[in-house]
This record gives sequence, C-alpha cells and structure tokens, in this order.
Amino acid sequence: MFETDRLVLRSYKDSDMDILIESMSDYRVQVLDSFGFVAPRTPKFAERFKGIIARAFFHVILETKDTQEYVGFILLMAPDHFSKNRNAELGISLAAQHWDKGYGSEALRFVVDYAFRGLGVHRLSLGVFGGNERAVKVYERIGFVKEATIRKCNWVEGEWRDITHMGILEEEWRARRQQATENQGES
Repeated sequence: MFETDRLVLRSYKDSDMDILIESMSDYRVQVLDSFGFVAPRTPKFAERFKGIIARAFFHVILETKDTQEYVGFILLMAPDHFSKNRNAELGISLAAQHWDKGYGSEALRFVVDYAFRGLGVHRLSLGVFGGNERAVKVYERIGFVKEATIRKCNWVEGEWRDITHMGILEEEWRARRQQATENQGES
C-alpha cells in the first residue's frame, strides 16, 4: 500500500470489480477510455478486464485517505520485450465524481516517480482519446510529451476522434526532478 497527501493506492481485490464496473459503465467515463461501444458493462467485460489486471505488472486502486471512497485505478502494462527495453504503458481511469479535484495528478505523480525510481522503467507511454483535453494538460504538466497522433481511429458520439500517444523518458523525468529540487533550494 502507498499513500500520497490525500490518497491511498492499494492492491486490487476481487471485491473491487463491482465498483470498477460501475465506474467504467458511467457514460462520461466510457467515452474517454473505451475503444468498444458505449454501453453498460457486462459480465463478459468484467472477465476480460480481470485478464487485463492479471497481465498488469502494477495495478492499484485509488481511494480517498479520509473516507476510503473509490476514486479510480492506475495500471502499468509491459510489452513482452519489457525485460530488454523497460518500456511500460500506463492506464488510468477516474470515477467521474472525482474529476477536477486533483486526484489524477496526485496519483500520477506518485506512480510515474515509482515507475522510474522503484520499478526500473526507462519509458512510460499512454494513449489519450480525442475529447479529453483535460487529461492531456495533466500529462503534460507531469512531463509527458506528445509523440504521435493516430487520426480519426475511434468512432464516438457520431464522429471520428483521434488518439494521441504521449510518453516520458527516464532522463526527462530525472531532469524534471532535478529542476524541481533546484527550484525548492532557491525558495
């Protein structure tokens, strides 16, 4: 279990699946994190998602520290060649009622630091669906840069949307941490 100022990041338990499915069935969440059709999540989806969790080498449930209320989850997935290249893909989903409270930024900062410092990751990447500019701004503040745009590849709400791929390298993360340390020393 890990803690940030306001959050607990804890291991996934089978009993979490109901709240995960409830959150991911919210239309506002689905249009920002699903390649599939926007529809209530089914038991088949739950089984498929359990497989994703099983393949993740890092998966945490985010809860508020004071009330233990579900906020979302973060996972890190590794391609088959991870041991050679140390690349990982990050996924995050927040319950809609917890958007715009800074929880995503807080959790991401911790997980990005932990991935580079504790897990030996060299490169973190993620994909952002078109229409989620809020997330892009958060990722950029943390240090992710836009690397590619896959144009008009996701059909949502009667229109084609892009997916933007973003990434951060270990040396970029180290430089940002060094700069932050120097800035604190000047204060």
